[in-house]
Amino acid sequence: MSTSYSDRVLAALYDSTLASTSVSRTTRPTPLYVIASPRALCGKTFLALLMADYLFQDGGNVDAYDLNPGEYALAACRPGITTRADLSTTPGQMALFDRLVANEGKAKLIDLGYSLFERFFDLCEQIEFVEAARRRGFEVIILFPAEPHPSATAAYEHMQRRFPNAVVVPVLNEAILKGERVHDSYEVDRESAAALQVPLMPPVLKTYADRLSQSLAQVRAHLPANMPKDHALELRSWTRGVFLEFREFELRLTLEKLRTSLRT
Repeated sequence: MSTSYSDRVLAALYDSTLASTSVSRTTRPTPLYVIASPRALCGKTFLALLMADYLFQDGGNVDAYDLNPGEYALAACRPGITTRADLSTTPGQMALFDRLVANEGKAKLIDLGYSLFERFFDLCEQIEFVEAARRRGFEVIILFPAEPHPSATAAYEHMQRRFPNAVVVPVLNEAILKGERVHDSYEVDRESAAALQVPLMPPVLKTYADRLSQSLAQVRAHLPANMPKDHALELRSWTRGVFLEFREFELRLTLEKLRTSLRT
């Protein structure tokens, strides 16, 4: 693969700075989530919002990055934890990747726009970003919204081959799949990467959720005052189910790492 001057500058920067940043294997990795698909209208930003709110409930220890030029929906919804970013210039690329691999114990989350899908992962491959992040104590997790479209399934399989040191997890969002079964098209390559399930949010709840000024994590503790109590309780129950799905994924990943460490 040919690389531009900007790419070579970025790669050289990482080659010169990673040697002194190794982290002990016994340190629990910090999650670094990349929510990505090469297709539009796949529920990606809604998934990013859910994951940001889930991570936020643990004391607000999450830094989110919105890479959706011209839209920046995540940054608009969660401005307190989200930074707008872009890849259009070498300084912008350097600034983003510098922040991503700075491990301060905070989870990182990237909402990657479909128009930047190839560009972002080309850069990741060229600078060996996944390996660099792992050396700094991160676990790189790619959440991939599943769809029946051939371009989506092909991209998912390519991500598994391209980044074997990342955890590539399909996400089955019932609002997108509308009952279509895609399990066979999204095989996982490790036990911890079992598909995440996002149940359908009833339309009336979605209407209220889209207008909420508070995070869904806060709904669990305080029912919204601007919606009927029965709807607020239903939204709380729905959110609890999704957050439990995320928690079970984290537990699977932790158990997998524990088993691996016991074998070595």
